[in-house]
Amino acid sequence: MRRSLIALAVGILTIATSGITLAGPDKNSQELFANERQILSNSQKSYTSGTKASSALNMAVVGHESIGDRGFNGDVWVHNGFAYVGHWGFLDWATGNTRFCPEVPASGVAVIDVRSPSSPRRVATLQNPAHTSAEDVVAYRARSGPLAGRHIAVTGLQTCGSRLDLTIPRGLMFWDVTDAAHPVTLGIFDTGCCTRGVHEFEIGHRTDLGRTFAYVSVPFSELADASSPSGTRDRGGRGDARIIDITDPRSPIEVSTFGIGKDLHIDPATIGQGCDPDAFGHGMTPSADGKLLVVSYWDAGFIALDTTDPSAPIFLSRAIYRPFEDGDAHSASYDDARKLLFSADEDFCKGGPAEPGWGYMRIWDYADPRAPREIAQFKTVNSLGSSDPGAGDYVIHNPLVVGTDVYISWYSDGVRVVDASNPRAPREVAFFVPPAGQNPVKPAQRGILTNTAQVWGVVVDETTGLIYASDMNSGLWILRRTDRR
Repeated sequence: MRRSLIALAVGILTIATSGITLAGPDKNSQELFANERQILSNSQKSYTSGTKASSALNMAVVGHESIGDRGFNGDVWVHNGFAYVGHWGFLDWATGNTRFCPEVPASGVAVIDVRSPSSPRRVATLQNPAHTSAEDVVAYRARSGPLAGRHIAVTGLQTCGSRLDLTIPRGLMFWDVTDAAHPVTLGIFDTGCCTRGVHEFEIGHRTDLGRTFAYVSVPFSELADASSPSGTRDRGGRGDARIIDITDPRSPIEVSTFGIGKDLHIDPATIGQGCDPDAFGHGMTPSADGKLLVVSYWDAGFIALDTTDPSAPIFLSRAIYRPFEDGDAHSASYDDARKLLFSADEDFCKGGPAEPGWGYMRIWDYADPRAPREIAQFKTVNSLGSSDPGAGDYVIHNPLVVGTDVYISWYSDGVRVVDASNPRAPREVAFFVPPAGQNPVKPAQRGILTNTAQVWGVVVDETTGLIYASDMNSGLWILRRTDRR
């Protein structure tokens, strides 16, 4: 879980992929995630009006770094006085156009010195390989293993090209950022053929085991593929949710995988619902002690696993959507103290016949992880879909629980802060919506964020109370709550 990350030692490995025959491009198959499809669709439109100014309630700007107006900024992480902002992109499979792909040397995770938060400055780049994107990033201080005491950053690699091109690495990339301004590449753990790679991941240290694990999602691993020896896209027949022991940097080990196909005997192609009928592992949410893992599995709901033994996860429950709901389980944040799960439905289909409006947050009681219960919901006014100010995307993205507050990145609704001290009656207490940024793709088009804010990630530095938000166009925003001392 992001707010309670415990540092680790890093494992380095490249899985051999030789001896596999490549087929031609499979342009008719599912390749893009919901937000990628939304932006690709919107990029074909022109829009000349919209909300451009910033707005806020009980929040103030401390600092801002535009990251060179590069656009397509991904998730944000803060560690040891430095912020790390990912960079993402995708291939336009219909045309083969690569204009949405971040390419060397303009790509990479931006390393930003925020020790003086009012004047942040970019000092380095964690450069991912060509034809990949690195949208997710985690940094920490290793507690065990050969790199104990060192500061480590990990980025998730996805292909921005054919997933069948084995010259493109995919998986996890490791860096020594003890001197953050001069990062040192440690290696790549390749998740193998033939998915796009790691989409989201979390890292946690198991104090009881003296081990450190990466909890990663490799979406569409179980999608049927007649050309594969396993019958699925992953040539090894592995599931979308994977646990990797990264304690020893000389020998990282994938200790287990979980998939609804191989473990629950559910064909992921059969249980989609709503406007975006898919079922794949997307978000990974481990508890602080690492003994519970909740996988946000899109239309398959939220799957709870007992990971007391990380090498042998035990299925506990599947919190499913009702038939009239759109689904789209994207990510979650777990409140260990109160056994609550705050989840996000990344539903872009505001006019859907099943459930009008954009995606929103749900609150679940996980006191008994074998029988979770939904106890409340939170929606912004714009997410109801009754209006469309600025023609933005007013859908939730990532929640982060800190104490009894939940900080949420909400695309065009910016950063929202929800008081969940009474989890059955959540209420908004603060928000910040950054001004619209510059479109990185020319000519300027609405879906690439000329007209509205698009906040991807949010993280809180609990030592300072400062809030860090990444906007896909305008870069890094450093904020403070004005309703607290």
